[in-house]
Amino acid sequence: MQPRGPKAADLRAPYESDCPSVQRTFGTAPDCNLSETEREQARDEAIRRLQELYEQGVPFFSKHVFRHALEQIEDCRNGAATWPTSPDGAEARIISIPTVDGGVTNYKVEMGSVDSGEPYLEYKTFESLTRYANRNFFDPDLAYASTQLLYPLMVRDIVTGQFLPLPGFASEAEVRDNFTAGIQSWEESEDGKRLRSQLSERSDSLLKVTKIVAFACCTMAGRNGVARQHVTHQHTLILTLRDILSSSSRRCSSSSSNDQQQKQGQQQPEIKCFAQDPNYTEADQAVLQEAGIAVLGDPRGFLEVDDETVVLSFSPNIPVRQIITDIARPAILLWNHVQSEAEEAEFWKQRGHQHGPKPMM
Repeated sequence: MQPRGPKAADLRAPYESDCPSVQRTFGTAPDCNLSETEREQARDEAIRRLQELYEQGVPFFSKHVFRHALEQIEDCRNGAATWPTSPDGAEARIISIPTVDGGVTNYKVEMGSVDSGEPYLEYKTFESLTRYANRNFFDPDLAYASTQLLYPLMVRDIVTGQFLPLPGFASEAEVRDNFTAGIQSWEESEDGKRLRSQLSERSDSLLKVTKIVAFACCTMAGRNGVARQHVTHQHTLILTLRDILSSSSRRCSSSSSNDQQQKQGQQQPEIKCFAQDPNYTEADQAVLQEAGIAVLGDPRGFLEVDDETVVLSFSPNIPVRQIITDIARPAILLWNHVQSEAEEAEFWKQRGHQHGPKPMM
């Protein structure tokens, strides 16, 4: 992936604007007063401005914004006693998230008013804010909102109105057994052996790695055997990387007679492993914790990523690559095949014939 513009760390403060007073409120009073012409003009202006910001190298994603949003969500979860004042002057439960153009979008907090679902962050890339901005779906309040607040959809019984339970998942014992078998299967596979060999040859150049963060590897508690095997192998890959990099680090440490830590009898710090996926079950968390992989809620995984991190993510349903490009320069990035624009366009063209146009992201 080619970085665009200056490195994010060299830019001014994320989303800093000459007009920081821009306030937009989503979820309180939808803007229904725009005519069709006015809405189209507003959309075109937003696309022009977003293109301008993108070409200037302004990051669309920022740890500062993630951290700020997370703190507010946790306040909601913990029942904070005080809340910001809404634009109309009334006290309201509002979460404010900075936008790419330097403004702020305010989201009305609905926790507890409809269901027990907690709000979560949705990430919008430059492409999803511009290329697929349909006039009929365009919302001026969200035009520059690359990080948005949403709520999970939950299914109710049509008669009783009660929320329906999620589909059945495997037990903790089943997940543990499958994971153990998956580790052995991966280590014995040709792909596993080839990857271990390739990484071992390059391990000396990766000594600065201190952590591994995996995104969207999915739950291992699913009932689909084929999908579960793929998911298990992705988590096993985390352990393979940790073993190779830890071995290389210990080898380098023991061969360096001038190493101060060695003189003092201190061990090299362990490589920390993290995984972020909202679909993890309690069984997943328990089994991964036993393997030394800490499960993090969104967006804590992104907050862990730095220049000494290995990042893994295969076919995620959030724009992990675009987010990582803006917030850090990791030591290693492991993805599935990245399609060119032409390949992606052809994919969605063919998919559109079967399932309709590409969904807005």
